[in-house]
Amino acid sequence: MPSIYIISQWGPEAAERCFGPFVTGTTAQAQDVDANIFLMMDAVMLVKKGVAGKVKAPGFPPLPDLIDAFLEAGGSIQVCSNSAEFRGITEKDFCDPRIEIAGAATMIDETLKHDKTMFF
Repeated sequence: MPSIYIISQWGPEAAERCFGPFVTGTTAQAQDVDANIFLMMDAVMLVKKGVAGKVKAPGFPPLPDLIDAFLEAGGSIQVCSNSAEFRGITEKDFCDPRIEIAGAATMIDETLKHDKTMFF
């Protein structure tokens, strides 16, 4: 199965850009592409409890629904350890227990493992 690794940097301050990784990820899954997402910088805020529900952009479904659909379809979401620490976020703050903290070495390994990498 082909695979894609999606790296995102945009957080709640850029509402429309927050949807890109999750729309792309769920669309890839619908096309039988293995998709995984790595959140870094302000994007780590998107998986903090209560934050995604406040991010809205016309024409997009609720962000919490997209995140859940992505995880339910077998996608993984990794959160940059440094970015989370910088913002005082730990795994207990995540909106879903399937989300995990990962470091830069994991991001590099995953980038090399997947067929394609996209940046948002």
